[in-house]
Amino acid sequence: MAAKWQKGLAAVASISALGLLLAGCGTSGGGNNSTGNTPGGATAKPVEGGNIVLDETQGLKDLDPALAYDTQSWEVVQQLNDQLVTYAPGQNNTKLVGMDATSWDISSDGKTYTFHLRSGLKFWNGDPVTAQSYIDEIQRIATKSLGSGGEWLVENIVGEQAFFNGKAKTISGLSAPDPQTLVINLTDPNAAELNVLAMPFFSPVDMKFIQSVGNKTFDSTQAMGDGPFELKTINSNEAVLTKNPNYWQKDQYGNKLPYLNQVTIRINQNAQVDAMNFEKGTTAWLGEQQAIPSANYPQFESSPTLKKDVVKVAQNSVFYLGLNNKIAPFNNPTVRQAIEYAINKPAIIKLLGGHGLVANQPLPPNMPGYEKTLPPDATYSYNPTKAKQMLQQANVDPSKTTLTLYSANDPDQMKEDQSIQQDLQNLGFTVKIKATTWGPFLDVAEKGNAQMFCLGWIQDYPDAGDFMMLFTTSQIPVNNSAQYSNKQVDQWYNEANTTTDQTKRLQLFQDMTNQVMKDAPWVPLYYPIATFAIQPWVHGWFAPSVLLDPMQYVWIDQSHSAS
Repeated sequence: MAAKWQKGLAAVASISALGLLLAGCGTSGGGNNSTGNTPGGATAKPVEGGNIVLDETQGLKDLDPALAYDTQSWEVVQQLNDQLVTYAPGQNNTKLVGMDATSWDISSDGKTYTFHLRSGLKFWNGDPVTAQSYIDEIQRIATKSLGSGGEWLVENIVGEQAFFNGKAKTISGLSAPDPQTLVINLTDPNAAELNVLAMPFFSPVDMKFIQSVGNKTFDSTQAMGDGPFELKTINSNEAVLTKNPNYWQKDQYGNKLPYLNQVTIRINQNAQVDAMNFEKGTTAWLGEQQAIPSANYPQFESSPTLKKDVVKVAQNSVFYLGLNNKIAPFNNPTVRQAIEYAINKPAIIKLLGGHGLVANQPLPPNMPGYEKTLPPDATYSYNPTKAKQMLQQANVDPSKTTLTLYSANDPDQMKEDQSIQQDLQNLGFTVKIKATTWGPFLDVAEKGNAQMFCLGWIQDYPDAGDFMMLFTTSQIPVNNSAQYSNKQVDQWYNEANTTTDQTKRLQLFQDMTNQVMKDAPWVPLYYPIATFAIQPWVHGWFAPSVLLDPMQYVWIDQSHSAS
């Protein structure tokens, strides 16, 4: 991916979550997850053992699954924790299957979910994983003082709001009739509830462990999960993950997953060095968190050797320029519309080596609800003359106005920042770029303090609602960092979330899209096409449709094991 993302998951294709509302149940079968003849494809019986090294340009922000909500953090967090359900392994696969849950039942009114946990689940320290472990995590997400960005995902559980506001000691809609049974009662049906529960937020937690180390330590240096990998060490330079020897999952040959003994993720802010390390064969892949840097595209695509390692993946994601609706001059919608006309999106894509499509709305083209033809008042094109006219109409003098653009200091991101800076300076603005490492930048944006900012949004789950919630008032300021608020948009979103009429639901999302683009809280820039490189000695890797690098399914030729 060309830049770091607020959260989320790379995607190739998408289906409606409504079709999954009454999905079946089963176990998550691991194993030989071949990507055919593409790089990383498994071509023989998997071999257990071996170590790999990966390079990434940014470190993770949060280790606590209740707080982690960005791709850098999820890359590690999802390796350390299981959830009730997950997506079946394989490229483009959006089928939900059991993980910690072997089966589940959904009531006829769609409001009650009953999950049956597999027996014998344990955290790394031997403590049992029970239904209460999930109740504890959901209540942590709903604890106001913890500040979880996922609280919006549990608002629909009966009693959550009373708990969140300190009027109840527990969430009444959660119960555990026995240690292996979890019951979740919703206030209204939610078409995407199973997809929501597949997110890393909803990992079981060992409260005894958390209470012993404290929330801050649990978020930064000490983890305790039940996932395929354990956290050995983590610091600003690297994260080291080791195999969980007691993990429950096996492949069709009886091999215990994960196959790898150790994964070392090094933090190196020089993306060109990362590419060079791959060329030397010292790292396993340039994947979901560090794709091929744009400056290295020509080399990888022209080299007879390297081009065999390349995998291209269209993503269900959007990169955008956020305009803070609460900070002048962007509190004026006419100014925001002028900025829509000012940005040369094709020039940005050219800087990225052509690895993207011009974006004209928040929803990616593969997402149900994407509107092929927007109305005239929600349609913009690159037109600096029009932009200047609208600024005059808004009584804004660019020569007397300074704008500050916040972003992460990723090399490719800096190219985009400078392109945007030039476009706005062509209108007469003075534009300052304030780029920092990922965590500090995200802190500023999520507090609503960034005047302008560059972020990307990758789907949490394959549903339009996951994108359109970014424009609801309830998401200000963490996810709705533009601080946009429109009561009609809020109403449409709430209707879409509770109806089971798919046609009506998609129309509501299109209504939201039209209004949002008219109000212009964002400038949608591009839909990325990620370009990865996978070593030929790596097997079982695939570009997942929803989650991140599938480390538990990867195995390697032992001759290439890192020391």
